[in-house]
Amino acid sequence: MAIYPQARVMLIAQANQGEAILRNRVNFHTAVTDASSLYPYFSQPDRPCSHFYVAENGVVEQYIDTRWRSSADYEGNDATISIETWDGYGRVWTSGSPPPWNAAQVRSLKALTLWILRTHRSIPPRLARDSIPGPSSFGLSWHRLGIDPWRHPQGMHYSTAYGKICPGDARVAQVPGILAHVKTDTTLTEDNQMLIIRRASDGATFIVIGGRGAGVKNTADLSAYRAAGVQTVNLSDPGYSEAQARYLTTA
Repeated sequence: MAIYPQARVMLIAQANQGEAILRNRVNFHTAVTDASSLYPYFSQPDRPCSHFYVAENGVVEQYIDTRWRSSADYEGNDATISIETWDGYGRVWTSGSPPPWNAAQVRSLKALTLWILRTHRSIPPRLARDSIPGPSSFGLSWHRLGIDPWRHPQGMHYSTAYGKICPGDARVAQVPGILAHVKTDTTLTEDNQMLIIRRASDGATFIVIGGRGAGVKNTADLSAYRAAGVQTVNLSDPGYSEAQARYLTTA
């Protein structure tokens, strides 16, 4: 299990979308709510659910074990850990853009994000630039990168909505500060190199991103790669996004 030790653990069984073979990014969201908890909302059937919620007072609730996929980032669900955050909508603000995360939220987001990257070492300690499948979308990201009209034309959709500013300019501006805290852990490293391995015996191809992620075209060596600690995915897995598969097979 991958449970944040400081979280108020409130797992929602029906929110589990299957095993997450890849982990490439952390996506920050704003919840457009004044609720102290999203558990009542996410517990209802067919509601897209995030892994975490950071409340006004900084309390972190965890709804999905991070070994499983959430449903909060649409085409990015297979490789994304999602964090929803309180913004006081209806009391603190009612129009325009959400306010910045408060001091308690920033402290919690720094600690939570550091734990995520320590736990899921395939997520590099850097800022994502877009939602294009591949290294430019890896790292600390935010929902709007995959929302039109800000989404790169080649990028994944993180939502079917148009014009959703999530998490808002003020919060996006705070993400570099979270990254700076994460990078105080010098054991977290960034490796952008891609290595393509072709097995001589049968021509099977393995694509390794940053020495940590592998796309496997057949299952002959899948168990061996996983046993060796290489992050792997079988490209025929039903939960694997077509966008990621296209990237891996054409890189």
